[in-house]
Amino acid sequence: GVLTWLYHNEFNLFPAEDKHLFSCSGTIVEFLKGVGCVVTSASLVKLPHQDEIADKLKVNVCLPSGETLEGSVSNVDFCYNICVVHVRSTSQLPAKRFSADTTFFNFDDCHSKDVVALGRLCKRWSLNVASGKLTPRRSQFDCEELLVSSCRISKRGVGGPLMDFDGNIIGMNFYDKKETPFVPGFIMLKCLQHFNDFGRVIRPLHGLRVKTLHEEQLTVLEKIHLVFPGVCGVIVEKVQVPSPEHSEIKAGDSGVMVDKIEVHSPEHSEIKVGDIITHVDGIPFSSAAEVVVILFLDGINPSQLPSLLTLPGSTNHAAKLITYA
Repeated sequence: GVLTWLYHNEFNLFPAEDKHLFSCSGTIVEFLKGVGCVVTSASLVKLPHQDEIADKLKVNVCLPSGETLEGSVSNVDFCYNICVVHVRSTSQLPAKRFSADTTFFNFDDCHSKDVVALGRLCKRWSLNVASGKLTPRRSQFDCEELLVSSCRISKRGVGGPLMDFDGNIIGMNFYDKKETPFVPGFIMLKCLQHFNDFGRVIRPLHGLRVKTLHEEQLTVLEKIHLVFPGVCGVIVEKVQVPSPEHSEIKAGDSGVMVDKIEVHSPEHSEIKVGDIITHVDGIPFSSAAEVVVILFLDGINPSQLPSLLTLPGSTNHAAKLITYA
């Protein structure tokens, strides 16, 4: 049942004082050789108003059965606000992975967008459930990959799973007063893969900011669809010179030796503000979150020469369609 997929945890910065500071929900995504891998929000372990892990913290993992286990922080990424906690258990902990499917987030498809957000209290077998629908726009938080549902959760539900009505975990929830932002499941999987491969989430320099076409104003969308009927993809909002200091890739990194990090000027790129990107590596997509996975987390370099399809009569809002071959 769904109860066995969830846990509730809490921690304190000063164990000697036994001071409770934060509680949230999460998901057991793997159980291997007596160790459970639990994914939750990095809000559990971060210092207030700082992207740093608190010192002397203690994480208590409360299972649905009421049993409490001590967990240890394994990996943290403050960009996506993800935290991985490992917990040892002598009994088997049922686990469920995030879904890698991206088609659920395609708003051009005519199928149900009903979802449910789940969370827990420390009480035995407790379960908080909030139903809602996907919303075709991104979160107000400063992360273009976050999507939004209309589910209303409490702060206890932060880090809990967002599920479709087929039982698939399609995201991890955060808290906002009017809506529920979430990281899509396919991005969560990529981040977990990066944790395993590199110990952290690697973000190559790209200098692109894009948004899903559905988020554009109606007047702009009308002009775009007059030129490109039925187009689906993302529109380029900004092309800027990325700073190496803000890259997760550093010279001297192990695995593949990095000798030098070069900055390419956007003036030399064929990608311009207002362009519409529809495919990358032959893969179609419909949201900015998918672009992040394909271009950046999968390591495809956006500075590679794209194959351009220029249609006559294009507007200033959509100069051309871009397809990465």
